Amino acid sequence: MEPTRVRGFGVSNLSLERLIWAGLVVLPYVVYGAIAPLVWVLLVSLHRWGRAIWRLLYTQGWVWLSLGLGVSVALSQARGESALQVLNFLPFFGFYAAIAVILPKFAQPFKTLHHWAMALLVASVPINLMAIVEFYLWAPTSLSRWGDQPWLQWLYQQTYYGHRASAVFGHPNALANYMVIVFGLGLGLCAYYLNRPELKGKGLWVCGATALALVGIYCSGSRNGLLIAGLQLLLFGGLLRPYRYIFWAGLGAIALGLVSTLIWGIGGRSLGEALSTVYLRFSVWQLALEMIPQQPWFGSGLGTFKLLYDPASFPVEGDFLPHAHNLWLMLAAEAGVPVALGFTAIVGWVVGSSTYALFCYPLPTQPTALLAGYLAGFGGTVAFAIFDLAFYDARINILGWLMLGVIQGLGMLVTQTTSK
Repeated sequence: MEPTRVRGFGVSNLSLERLIWAGLVVLPYVVYGAIAPLVWVLLVSLHRWGRAIWRLLYTQGWVWLSLGLGVSVALSQARGESALQVLNFLPFFGFYAAIAVILPKFAQPFKTLHHWAMALLVASVPINLMAIVEFYLWAPTSLSRWGDQPWLQWLYQQTYYGHRASAVFGHPNALANYMVIVFGLGLGLCAYYLNRPELKGKGLWVCGATALALVGIYCSGSRNGLLIAGLQLLLFGGLLRPYRYIFWAGLGAIALGLVSTLIWGIGGRSLGEALSTVYLRFSVWQLALEMIPQQPWFGSGLGTFKLLYDPASFPVEGDFLPHAHNLWLMLAAEAGVPVALGFTAIVGWVVGSSTYALFCYPLPTQPTALLAGYLAGFGGTVAFAIFDLAFYDARINILGWLMLGVIQGLGMLVTQTTSK
C-alpha cells in the first residue's frame, strides 16, 4: 500500500479523502462550492498519478469515446450548444478515472467509502424534510389556504409542477434522481450497521435517514423514482440473503406506496392520469428514434434535440422538449450510434468486470454491504436515465461518475490485493 503522504501539491492522501468528503457534504446545497474541492482532487490526482489515469482511460476506451464526441461536436448543426453540452461528459471521464486510481491508494479504502456514504446520507436529511414541507404546501387545500401569504411567495412564484416537491433542486425529477442514489447508499449503510450488534443503536438512526430519503422520493411525485426505489429494496434484500429483512421492508414500503397512490395519486395526478401520461413519454422516444437514421454515425450534435424537433408535431405545455428523456436514445440521436454503443459497452464492462472480480474474491460482510450500497446507488441513477435525463444537474452527474469510479476502484483494489 502506498504511504499516506506522498509529494504532489503538498496534499496527502488523507487530505484528498477529506476534500472529497467535504465536497459531498455541501454538494446538494452549494454546487460550485462542492466543485472547487473536487476539481482540486482531480488536478492533484493528474499530477501525482497522471500516467495511471491516462492508461485506464486509454485501455478502457474512454479516449476513443472522447474523440467520437469531439467529431460529433465538430459536425454539429449547433456547434456552440454541442460544445457546451460535451462538458457534461469529457471532464467527468477524468474524474471517474481519478477516483478509480486513488481509491486503492487510501490507507483504509472501505472506511473512506463508509465516510463518503454517510456524508451524502446525512446531508440529504434537511433536503427531505424540506420536501415534506413543500409537498404539504403544494397540496390544493394548502394553495387555497396559504397561496396569498407574502412570506410564502418565494415558493408559490416558482414553476408549478403539480403537487410535487423539488426542494433545492429546481425540478422534482432531479430531486428524485438524487435521492434514488442516496437511497441505494443508505440501504448499504443499513445492512452495514444492523449486522454489527455494537452499532445497532446508530443503525436505527441510519435506517431512519434512509427511510426519509424514500419519503423524499414520494414527495417528488416521480413515478420513475418510486419504481426504482421499490426495485432497489427488492433486489437488495432478495439477492443478499443476510439482508432479507430489507426485502420484507421493501414489500411493505411498496404496498404502502401503492395504497397511497390509489388514494391520493402521484404528484397531484390520479393513478389513471399518471398512467395516461406514460404515452407522452413513448411519443418523445419515437421522435428521437425518427431522428437517428438522419445522422446515424455522428448524430446531429449534443443538445440539438430541443432545437430540431418540430413543436407542431408534438405539442406539449410551453411547446418545449429539452431532451429525449432517455440517455441511450439521446446519445444515438445527438452523438451517433457508435458513441451510444461505445458508451454502453465501456460502462457495462466496468461494472461487469469489477463486480465479477469482487465475487471471485469474496469480501467480509461489512465491506460487502457498502459495495452493495454503491452498486444500488449507481444502478438507481442508470435506471432513472431510461425514463428521464437529470444528469444535466451537475450534482447528479458528479454522484453518478463517483459511483462508477468507486466500483472500478474496488475491482482494482481486490485484484491488486489478491495478486500480492
